[in-house]
Amino acid sequence: MKVLVTSLRLVNRLPKLKEMVPEEVEFIVPETYTDEELATLAGDVETIICVRLAEEVVRAAPKLRFIQKSGAGVDTIPFDVINERDILISNTSGANPIPVAESAMALVLALAKKIVPRHLKMAKGEVDRSRSQQLAGKTMGVLGLGSIGTEVARRALAFGMKVAAVKRHPPTEADLALGLDFIGGPGDLGKVLEMSDFAVVVMPLTPETRGIIGEAELRRMKPSASLVNVARAAIVDEDAVWKALNEGWIAGAAIDVWWTPHWWDATWLGEGQEATPSKYPFHELENVVVTPHVAGSTDTSGPRSLEIIAENIHRISTGREPINQVDKRLQY
Repeated sequence: MKVLVTSLRLVNRLPKLKEMVPEEVEFIVPETYTDEELATLAGDVETIICVRLAEEVVRAAPKLRFIQKSGAGVDTIPFDVINERDILISNTSGANPIPVAESAMALVLALAKKIVPRHLKMAKGEVDRSRSQQLAGKTMGVLGLGSIGTEVARRALAFGMKVAAVKRHPPTEADLALGLDFIGGPGDLGKVLEMSDFAVVVMPLTPETRGIIGEAELRRMKPSASLVNVARAAIVDEDAVWKALNEGWIAGAAIDVWWTPHWWDATWLGEGQEATPSKYPFHELENVVVTPHVAGSTDTSGPRSLEIIAENIHRISTGREPINQVDKRLQY
């Protein structure tokens, strides 16, 4: 079986991956990683491992029957063309719920305790002894009660916080057993935002959730509340959150995901697109904490992702169903 590897990060771990899969699996590695080159290489591959995938690459791969997405989000996959064919898709969901949840809590703490501005001022010899926020008794809004959202909720509860959440599907027995103060459906997003002192975005990016948090939603938040996004930037309207932070609709934000995805990688950028995470200088705002899309990247998530990828290559090469399959209709 031929496998095209389009992720540079995974290519760097290819020696380890080769040890974990059948010997007959042949890995094809690009030189430039451009879509044109990938389309040329895709002619006789059965599996593609990717972070993102262009429509032209899928169309150039008539033998393609499986796409392994590196990472949980699949918003960079061309579902329109894939749905025309019998192609399975899996992600590495399950490798990073705990790392992302820990990062979300770290960002909440950084905002509540003013860690970044205090550090920067003290480094300049200035002293900021203004009051910070206690988390116990405050309300955490979990926007997307999936595997990551569940871990966020557990950690918030451990801090003595109240937790209100929204999820697409009705709550399960496991959801109810968490002991949250409120679990609502998609129509309750505004209600949860109104309740939240800290609202953490952990829902997947789909056609339905793109831009779901805009000006109207942000204006429903308390002026003392903060927004934390460790999911996908496009869930939140870029213009609206910039305006909200500058005009005081909300107190602060922590942003790990950006409106120019993978802006540090030239192969992701469109023609004439600047290599900047946002058109706004969020990093200049004192009430914002920024990180470069690393919430799920830890010493444990990388090896676990590799195990999932290896397991699926083994399964596909032996005619079995892969694990972690993505619902192509729901797109997550």
